Amino acid sequence: MKSSYLIWSTFLIASLSMNGLCVRALALAAVPYYDSLSSRGWVCLLLVVFFSFQQRLSLRPKSIRTQVLRAGLAGLALSLFTLSYKWLTASSIAVLSNIDVPLLMVLGPLVGIRCSLKTKVLSLIAMALLVFYVLSMDTQPKLYLGIGTLGVGCLLLCFGYYFIKRSMQEENEAVAILTPALAILFFGIVQHLYAGSSGPAWTWPMVCEAFLAGVGMFGAYYATMRLYALTDLAKAEFPTLISSLIMQPLEFIFLNTPMEAACLFSSAAFVWVIYQVLFSQNKSEAVAHG
Repeated sequence: MKSSYLIWSTFLIASLSMNGLCVRALALAAVPYYDSLSSRGWVCLLLVVFFSFQQRLSLRPKSIRTQVLRAGLAGLALSLFTLSYKWLTASSIAVLSNIDVPLLMVLGPLVGIRCSLKTKVLSLIAMALLVFYVLSMDTQPKLYLGIGTLGVGCLLLCFGYYFIKRSMQEENEAVAILTPALAILFFGIVQHLYAGSSGPAWTWPMVCEAFLAGVGMFGAYYATMRLYALTDLAKAEFPTLISSLIMQPLEFIFLNTPMEAACLFSSAAFVWVIYQVLFSQNKSEAVAHG
């Protein structure tokens, strides 16, 4: 199990990093967020179809109603996530998007999660560290608009958590990835038809970035499912936390974004507390089922 865990953890970190960097690069190139969204959806959809064919998996969901509701939440949430790349760096989004973990613990019964008082307290500490992280960030144009957009997207994903859990129990892996791929493709096309084409002409670097973003999305979903099948909640989510830490140096290397010591320190502290939240929650669930 150890070697499998390391392989899928590395794959997840690489997928998340590639997706984040490429989506941010498209945003810096002034590609409209809905075009970035739909292009990623097309690539992910093609990979899902190929994967289902290779593994002989059906793409017909067992519960259409659940997948439609999940698609609505995922499409809107990922639209807001993609839009936030217009105003926030990829490293900031990688860190701030982890607010879904403490939010899930604080919301608790509303999203079908039972957690201890210790877990809730740690979650509140993590959210306080995020406030410090935001205050440490350099002032950027429309910074708080980006944070607000990302925050609403995270909140929607929290409520979509219930449907994701059901999908992983009821559906095969292909259907579990197909739903968000179709969702962002649909939302991107509809928003493009409404807003019209207002972005720059696509270049080969942009096409490559959109393709790699789609590959990263597919890889992240698949690796996450593999990790959840291999290990507990804390260990399965740990690679996601690591990816948020390495995003800032990667963005410095590939996108020439300045590194900020205060942000790096506060994000490291936040990641440590989030891991403690996940560990505490996993221990509580083990006791509850013990």
